[in-house]
Amino acid sequence: MVTWMRGEELHRRAREWAREHVKRLEEVGVTPKLAVLLLHDDPVELATQRRFVSLKARDVREVGGEVEVYELHEVPPEHRTKEALRLLDSLNKRDDVTGILIQKPLPPYVDEEALFQKLAPEKDVDALTPESKKKLLTRFDLDRDVLPCTPAGILELFRIYGVEVRGMDVVVVGKGELVGKPLAVMLMQLDATVTVLHALSKEREPYVRRADIVISAVGRPPELYRDNPWRLTGDMVKEGAVVVGVGGKVDPATGRWYFDVDEKSVTEKASLLTPNIGGVGLATRARVLKNLIRTTYQVARAAVSSRIVGGP
Repeated sequence: MVTWMRGEELHRRAREWAREHVKRLEEVGVTPKLAVLLLHDDPVELATQRRFVSLKARDVREVGGEVEVYELHEVPPEHRTKEALRLLDSLNKRDDVTGILIQKPLPPYVDEEALFQKLAPEKDVDALTPESKKKLLTRFDLDRDVLPCTPAGILELFRIYGVEVRGMDVVVVGKGELVGKPLAVMLMQLDATVTVLHALSKEREPYVRRADIVISAVGRPPELYRDNPWRLTGDMVKEGAVVVGVGGKVDPATGRWYFDVDEKSVTEKASLLTPNIGGVGLATRARVLKNLIRTTYQVARAAVSSRIVGGP
């Protein structure tokens, strides 16, 4: 029988921890404030990103923080990078903004490298600036560092459910900068044997079938994409595998979610599985809260350094 790796407890603990730190920060006149940039204009991506951001914003406000959301999809494509850089420059300089999140993926005509070079590292909630990425190439602390939200959330789920990655054969499907690539690096740092598959991989299913752990981070459900669609089904994984579903998209016409993993068939083979709703999404939201609190301490270090403590 499959064991569901749910994120509710992780999310609950993160909210409690964040509330306590918001109170401590308020004592020295600091309120965590998250600024979010939405740059995509593709209907599916925009609908999905709005849904994700609304949930993250709700979490931050529930623990006593503040959120500002900037949608730039109406800015002409040829001017969008310039406008985003101008906005980032302003947000970097504002003392009241203690965390910045550039919602990914970005449209292809936006200069992603320029944006993350501009983003102040101390406010980088998703840990995607060059300075933030350096931690992944050396040694990282899951409990204290600001790390990429979804990869860190997945590792926290593994810890809670006793999933040992050391020496395991792990397949990561998807090589995106937000999940696939940083997660693969983090898993290698933890001594897993990692294979990363993507749209140009000659074969994917043979690698997936041999894996002890399969992490699907594609986000191209067949219902919404004709070009390079992807769904992980039970016949693709071996008996007893650990399966993590990350990718999901919203149909802008219906508001319905579609996911990477076919839960019904995969439950018949997997030993542990994240539910499409209530799994990685909640773990990611938990990490956003933790990272925002940590970036807030970094931004206000001079005032609150004596109060800094570790995470939950």
